[in-house]
Amino acid sequence: MAEVERIALRRAVAAITDDTIVVRPSRGQLLGPVVQLGLTVLAVALIVLFLESLPFWVVVVLTVIAVFLGPVATLGFVFAVIGSSMVVDRRKQSAHWQQGFLGLGIGTTTSIPFERIDHIAVTGDYDEEDIGGRGHDFVTWDVEIVRDDGRRSSVGSVIAARPLADVGLDRANRLAEAVGEMAEAEARLEALPEHEEIEEAEAEQAPRRRRRVKRATLPPPEEAAPEGAPQEGGSR
Repeated sequence: MAEVERIALRRAVAAITDDTIVVRPSRGQLLGPVVQLGLTVLAVALIVLFLESLPFWVVVVLTVIAVFLGPVATLGFVFAVIGSSMVVDRRKQSAHWQQGFLGLGIGTTTSIPFERIDHIAVTGDYDEEDIGGRGHDFVTWDVEIVRDDGRRSSVGSVIAARPLADVGLDRANRLAEAVGEMAEAEARLEALPEHEEIEEAEAEQAPRRRRRVKRATLPPPEEAAPEGAPQEGGSR
């Protein structure tokens, strides 16, 4: 069995094999459809058990929930279990996205042939600042396929707390490398700004420099012997 490399993304997981890269919803996305299915089952059960005793308007509301929420919940559950939002296929020589009904990946498919891919880009908002002039607490790294006409299509994104921005960036770069290798296209990776690393290194060295300067200070001028005065213990 071929080894599968998995990369955690924002609300999704990328599964990388020798011939495919499949981006599918994470297991956490099952929570919404499961809750919707539970509400649908509850509505049907109330209608069946208490149809004669429930007010008419309550029966209408429960019926609407069962009719409309049930199919959507079922489709969402199936998509979260076996569906995929994006696939890069070496054998088909293309990358395609499932658009479909309510974004559930059921319906139309958008494809990009490998020969139309110009490069794979990794971008982020690490340098962006909030109103107070500080960096965002969470950094987003986006992996996109850039076509030869300049249009961009998202592969996935990674969100990480600012102190762990390098960890999230490593995952985004790895996904971009994998897509680039499979599509035989250039992967333009991102790197953390060097000035941040330089500032951190200087901040670590500053206390050491201050301690060295303190040990090397000269005695105060008033303690020095006046010029021409006899020194203690000297001959008169």
